[in-house]
Amino acid sequence: MNTLRTTRRQLGLTQASVAGSAGISLPTLRALERGEGGVRALVAVMAVLDLRWGWVPDRAQAARALADRRRARGLSQAQLAARIGVSRPVIIALERDLGATVATLVRAAAVLGVRSVLRANPAGRGGLVPVTNAPAQDLVMTPAELAAGVIAHFAGRMTGAVLDPARGQGAFHDRFPEHLERDWCEITEGRDFLDWQRPVDWVMTNPPWSRLRDFSRHAITIAPNIVWLAPLTNLTTKARLRDLDEAGFGIAELVLIDTPKDWPQSGFQLVAVWLRKGHSGGWSVTRLVEGAQTPGM
Repeated sequence: MNTLRTTRRQLGLTQASVAGSAGISLPTLRALERGEGGVRALVAVMAVLDLRWGWVPDRAQAARALADRRRARGLSQAQLAARIGVSRPVIIALERDLGATVATLVRAAAVLGVRSVLRANPAGRGGLVPVTNAPAQDLVMTPAELAAGVIAHFAGRMTGAVLDPARGQGAFHDRFPEHLERDWCEITEGRDFLDWQRPVDWVMTNPPWSRLRDFSRHAITIAPNIVWLAPLTNLTTKARLRDLDEAGFGIAELVLIDTPKDWPQSGFQLVAVWLRKGHSGGWSVTRLVEGAQTPGM
């Protein structure tokens, strides 16, 4: 899609950095820029590039607004389906939660009078992270040795089942201790973490930083222990601390980490944060020990 490609280039970002930030593969991003692929992957990229839908300002209302536009034009779901060459169940999924391909969305939007499917967000980015730094905050593939070090730091306290909600290339998942029951999600492989419902004992990964609040809000519903690798500023905004407090979680530990040399240097402190259910005291601050090995590997 031209808007994706144009916005990415205006921000001075490579395809690889945007794909890593969004938690999708590079081929998936290339497909999206051609107008192919799934809408869920597109939503992840929109968050990184701070784009919004062209027919509604609120992303959460996008599917409903499409249905409203269809009704306003006097079209039934079956009629819209026939106009764009798909089945009625495809339109039902599209209007329920945008569960369709990008190509289907684009064709439907054109019939419904949407001139541009994607638009820049006029409000700009909020929060503590500056506009020019925000995309770089969403980093990317975790070095295997860094993932191993984070796991080793917490391994002695980990029991039961652990979930990697954004497996990517497996830096975390493939190094979890063997005594744990391991599972994973990866949106590019059709396993969206936000759809995961089975309780686990631990959730641990380097999440897509642009979606950190969504990931945290879901993680606290399925696990009593969460470890995120992310910038400290992304974890300690008022809204995100309020989310934890309302769910009965607290920050148990901050593990300070030097930003890998091949990652863009944002100037913000990178941490592995342990979010623990029922923790109400202060948090401890430690530093990651280089060269630590994960037990059982």
